[in-house]
Amino acid sequence: MANKFPLIFNTNANQIQELSLGDNLDLTSSGITGTANINITGIITATDFNSTSDINLKTNIKTIDDPLAKVMQLNGVSFNWIDTGQSSAGVIAQDVEKVLPEIIRDNPTSHKSLNYNGLIGLLIEAVKEQNETIKVLEQKINTLEQKLS
Repeated sequence: MANKFPLIFNTNANQIQELSLGDNLDLTSSGITGTANINITGIITATDFNSTSDINLKTNIKTIDDPLAKVMQLNGVSFNWIDTGQSSAGVIAQDVEKVLPEIIRDNPTSHKSLNYNGLIGLLIEAVKEQNETIKVLEQKINTLEQKLS
């Protein structure tokens, strides 16, 4: 017997669909359109996560200022979840909020959540900044080596 999980997918019509483990749910074909928030406690596993990122959906686009200084204010941490004891790793939302408040959300549970995708842009810009520093240092080393030879 497959485990069934009732899922309300259209609260206006009060419809309920039962899903078995391994079932697929296409919310768009179920009549749900627009935007919504889904809050889940637990582990979500997928082959791929796609985040909308099209330039045509964005405005006021700016390169992140002083990315390396921002990264230096963050700490990668390992920890255990209080409710499950499960070990994990990541960052602390309150620390990130001081650096990039735009990627932090206050959830209905009063806990903060973090858009980890938002860290990717910061890390890319920090790597580019470090690469420029490395190029300058390489040039200085080459100049010193030429003077010594």
